[in-house]
Amino acid sequence: MTRGFGGAEFASQLPDVVVAVAGLVTQLGDMWFVVVAIALLFVLGRKYQWITDSPASDSVYLLALAVGAYSLTVALKHAFALPRPPGAATATAPSWIPALGRGAYESLVTGDGFGFPSGHALKTTVVYGGAAFALDVWNRRRRLAVAGLVTALVAASRVFLGVHYTVDVVAGCLVGVAFLAVAIRLTDQRPARALALSTGLGGVAFATAGTAKAGLALAAAAVGFVVWTAVDRRAVGAE
Repeated sequence: MTRGFGGAEFASQLPDVVVAVAGLVTQLGDMWFVVVAIALLFVLGRKYQWITDSPASDSVYLLALAVGAYSLTVALKHAFALPRPPGAATATAPSWIPALGRGAYESLVTGDGFGFPSGHALKTTVVYGGAAFALDVWNRRRRLAVAGLVTALVAASRVFLGVHYTVDVVAGCLVGVAFLAVAIRLTDQRPARALALSTGLGGVAFATAGTAKAGLALAAAAVGFVVWTAVDRRAVGAE
């Protein structure tokens, strides 16, 4: 069963350099990059208030959104159980890639597991969109434009790499927008509420998939909720 435009056959027709660039761009939506970026936001936010006047709160809030988006993705992927395009888990490094870098290249341009919806598209929509609402740098319209551009680039990179069909990334973006809208309304951009929401989604993901990563997401959200609540109460009591 195909789900529209995309797949390894399409990716194989692209120049090697385009696939390599797509592999780098797609890292903008990878969890490791999101976590590092949020940590950097916390560090820079404490130094420059024009980025955010609440670096700790905004950083924890965005981390909660990232974990929630991941858990929602896991639950939906296992609910639909639709495969990725054929050949998504394999890649041949071009000859100009040094031998020592071929393993890294292959990890950048391949994907495994279920394909629908795209977790990169969903997570990028939620985290970068959440940052557009939470941060103070520039104005909101400009922040939303940047978030939309990054999301579009990451979504396109998944199709260019042949690890998703177009419908996978479109669905990921749409679900991400819906999740972000609900999260903003329910949490009022408060970290404790966002962590509680992520804990609930983590429970659903673990019950659906039963994987170690789903369990880790659940534990991270639950521990984060307990720790942040305790810190927040202590800060209020000290005022």
